[in-house]
Amino acid sequence: MMQGVETSLLPGERIVWDGRPVRHRVFRRADVLLVPISLLWCGLAVFWESGVLFSGAPFFFVLWGAAFVLVGLYVVAGRFVVRAVSSRRTRYTITDRRVLVHSGWSGSRLRTEYLHALPPPVITQEPDGSGSLAFGGFPGVADVFTGGRRQGWRAWSSEPSLTPVLWDVPDIRRVRDFVAHAQTQPGGPYHS
Repeated sequence: MMQGVETSLLPGERIVWDGRPVRHRVFRRADVLLVPISLLWCGLAVFWESGVLFSGAPFFFVLWGAAFVLVGLYVVAGRFVVRAVSSRRTRYTITDRRVLVHSGWSGSRLRTEYLHALPPPVITQEPDGSGSLAFGGFPGVADVFTGGRRQGWRAWSSEPSLTPVLWDVPDIRRVRDFVAHAQTQPGGPYHS
């Protein structure tokens, strides 16, 4: 068990599964749309900044354009570096009540959701039995436009989904069964 997981548990909560991604994919479905948009953004920012530099414009305009170039570099390449580093530091924990995702640049960012408040799990599976688990559905290309104000810059982040996604974990069917069982326990919305 990862240090820090036990301090994140609630009284009486018990861990039913704990694991890390077996693969560290940096491209996701939404990137099919985000990559061309990010290239366009960065290209326009570099074009504008070079025009400002060669025209002898005031320093404020040089600084303003540099900020847009930096954002452009992040959305073109930097976000993939952040995603790769974050993936290597990610740990997923499923308890009898919640899903916990330790992630981020340092692995110390914690996201938790109560299982009874999440939609039923769906999975994708690889031939080796590993796969990914999402709640309700996986984030897709259309989610880039449908997130609204709550979504914000999340589409450009290392984790674009509004609900937790467990990416590339071993024995995905077993993980799904743990989640489904916890969701059907008394008190959950899917209990019959």
